[in-house]
Amino acid sequence: MYGTIAGNLAGIAYFLYFQFIGLLSVFLIYRRERTLPKLIIGSTAGSLLATWLPVIFSFFFDFTLLSHILALLAVLPVPAIAFLRLRRRRYGFAQSIASTRSHGAGHHLPSMPVDLRQHLPFFVILFLFLIFWTALLHSHTILPGEDGALYTGQCTYGDMNMHLGFITSVAVQKTFPPDYSIMPGVRLSYPFLSDSISSGLYVMGASLSLSYMLPMIFAMAQIFSTVYLFAHTFFRGVKKNQAVKGAMLTCFLFFCNGGFGFVYFLDWARERNYVFSDIFTGYYTTPTNLVNQNIRWVNVIADMFLPQRATLFGYACLFPALWLLYRAAFQKRRDYFPLAGLFATALPMIHTHSFLSAGVVSAVWLLLWLYSKVKCNSSTTEKKISTLQHPGAYILAVFVIIMCLLQWKNNKAPLTSQSLMLVGISLFAGAATAGICLLTSYIRKNGLKLLLRSWGIYLLVVLIFALPQLLFWTFGQVAEGGFVRGHFNWGNLGDFYPWFYLKNLGIPLLLIIGGICACGRRKAPIFLPVLFLWWLGELIVFTPNTYDNNKLLYVAYFFLCIGAADYGLELYKKMKNLPGRCLFAAAFLLFASLSGILTLGREAISRYQLYGTAQTALAKYVGENTPIDAVFLTDTRHNNEIASLTGRNIVCGADTFLYYHGLDTTERKRELQMMYEAPLAHMDLFEKYHVDYVVISAFERSSYNVDETTFSENFAEVFSYGNVRLFRIR
Repeated sequence: MYGTIAGNLAGIAYFLYFQFIGLLSVFLIYRRERTLPKLIIGSTAGSLLATWLPVIFSFFFDFTLLSHILALLAVLPVPAIAFLRLRRRRYGFAQSIASTRSHGAGHHLPSMPVDLRQHLPFFVILFLFLIFWTALLHSHTILPGEDGALYTGQCTYGDMNMHLGFITSVAVQKTFPPDYSIMPGVRLSYPFLSDSISSGLYVMGASLSLSYMLPMIFAMAQIFSTVYLFAHTFFRGVKKNQAVKGAMLTCFLFFCNGGFGFVYFLDWARERNYVFSDIFTGYYTTPTNLVNQNIRWVNVIADMFLPQRATLFGYACLFPALWLLYRAAFQKRRDYFPLAGLFATALPMIHTHSFLSAGVVSAVWLLLWLYSKVKCNSSTTEKKISTLQHPGAYILAVFVIIMCLLQWKNNKAPLTSQSLMLVGISLFAGAATAGICLLTSYIRKNGLKLLLRSWGIYLLVVLIFALPQLLFWTFGQVAEGGFVRGHFNWGNLGDFYPWFYLKNLGIPLLLIIGGICACGRRKAPIFLPVLFLWWLGELIVFTPNTYDNNKLLYVAYFFLCIGAADYGLELYKKMKNLPGRCLFAAAFLLFASLSGILTLGREAISRYQLYGTAQTALAKYVGENTPIDAVFLTDTRHNNEIASLTGRNIVCGADTFLYYHGLDTTERKRELQMMYEAPLAHMDLFEKYHVDYVVISAFERSSYNVDETTFSENFAEVFSYGNVRLFRIR
């Protein structure tokens, strides 16, 4: 679990090797692109290579060191090709960095040093942000205490246990495809590749903490950089001289998100359920996660990226994929379609919600692309279009009215899942009908050649590589778990629909609404995907946990932040003659981010014991003295040291994980209790689940009437520490 110096160095070198290969590949293939995009896309490509190549070889050689060595060897042609090209003096990697010029949009752009200098504010902010992010990770990732226990922060107290279990079980047991270590015999269909990238480092000998943290540092850097890059690319098309400012403002709005939750902690509140100090001392009493007050729009850093690895790695791949597709579809970089497709196809087993988001955005952009190619130039059509230059306000009004009517109807008599599904599908059915008409018109006018060489390549890549993943892992569990169903307003616990979002989104909602109302046809690629993603997120859920739909909505929110930043800059420009506009803008940004900043401050100082001294000692003994395929009988606690720290199987894990993956634990939990309370009478159950060891600690004693005397008299006690005992059954 703690690794060695040599193992840590090997793990770091292994990961950085793939980063180098990704960067080198992108610099070789996309010579015309600017340096910043190549750095971001190359780093993302390196992470995807480190994720997927070992998995491909693991189908043949299991998740072993051999599979990882073969993955390393598989990319050796990349530096070989670079070396040969360097020798031929066609171009070199260093020369590419120094002299490459971008040729986007028909403009001759300055050389790379100038290009990098214009992003200097971004690099400074990125550096400071990554220091903060790394500090958060360090304090939230099984931090050893002086008492030998392991500690974590508030937001990772729950989910991290599951991710640690996936990381260790895949790396230790090495069987592939893997089963759930917390429900042996059931194929692991959760998108586990967000964890297997760390399993690879663990296989190389790195410590569990380093294996967990290192890929997350790079993933966060990729997300932060791509949010900036996408916004900068958009602003270069509409406000070129304010592109850096617009991109920085977008990052601020997205990563410091928070609503009016801070109001509940102010001393002047009439009914004081909380005091300001509760933010920093309570457990989940933060201004962005206050369930009792229906504050559900959590801060993306504190409650999405830090605890939810699948979301973190999903967005780290999704956002670059969308940037590539945006450039390919709307900025005439057709050569980006294949890479955008490859990035999108990597998503199903990294983060399924991100893959779904990519599908929705891709479909909307395809419609817009087809429309741009087939729109009629007749004066009649132009006149009709000119009367509706800014349709965003009308679309927003209709959307809110529909949602309010659905809420009113649902409050009077709850709408059935089927009826909500029909409403949810209706928008997509209408879009599909429009798409068929546009496609037919496009083919008649332009033929198939350009379509097949652009979107055809993208869709072909997605189908070839994504469909097998969905068939092998995803569809079966989704069907058995009854995941997809109709549900209204994902996280709202009873508030009036507009009020729910007003208090959750807070002051930035003013800029968001302004941006939507000012939206014209040029900004449709940014705002139209929001309509479809938000509609989908409000009416159809895809897991037993309806709250998970926020993973779709935050993708839409990313686009809304770009529009809000655009509107904010325009508004600030119009206020140029207003005295004190800088002070007003500063106050606006402060209150727009206050809830998010306070939440991040809470996480920075939070500290909770995750595994006690005895639990850690037991995990160390098990890791050093038991077979890797041993099965342990424990209770169903979520912070299970056997499953999380040793990579061994337990009979049944926590419902907080398994239920929301669509798995029924009722029978296992009933039989688990029988084995603890009457072991000799149920030896057949020990055989059924191949139990090798039984853990008896305070957790088991509080959960069951453990027949400890029978265990002591009939089975060998192989470990004892404090109130923790371990018995060998077989």
